[in-house]
Amino acid sequence: MAVTQISIFVENKPGRFAEISTRLEQAKVKTLAFCIADAGDFGIIRLVVDRPEIAINALKEFAGSSIQVIATSITEKFSVSKIADLLRSKNINIDYAYTSTTHIGGNPTLILRVNDIERTEKALKEKGARVLMQEDLS
Repeated sequence: MAVTQISIFVENKPGRFAEISTRLEQAKVKTLAFCIADAGDFGIIRLVVDRPEIAINALKEFAGSSIQVIATSITEKFSVSKIADLLRSKNINIDYAYTSTTHIGGNPTLILRVNDIERTEKALKEKGARVLMQEDLS
């Protein structure tokens, strides 16, 4: 049920994100969520896109990797704090989180890197939260 997150390791200098986002746009890949983290002379750009295979190919000259993350809709019933509290109650650690740049399925989306994807999906679904699949992003 998880979605693919692409992480790109880049030198921390002006224009790197512009170059990456332009390449994705040229490949007709829609960026749905992203996060940029500074790590000194280098940075990590994390992306959730509608077509990860094409994105990976478009960015192949950059050092990178892909992993599975949870994408869940943020709603009045399932606010960020309620989602975080639910995961706390299940002893699930959130390594990092960020939100979508566009609404997916009519709602903002919370992207979660957690220590246990299967338990997170189960906990969210048991409470009635919408857990998105990669197909939902197309």
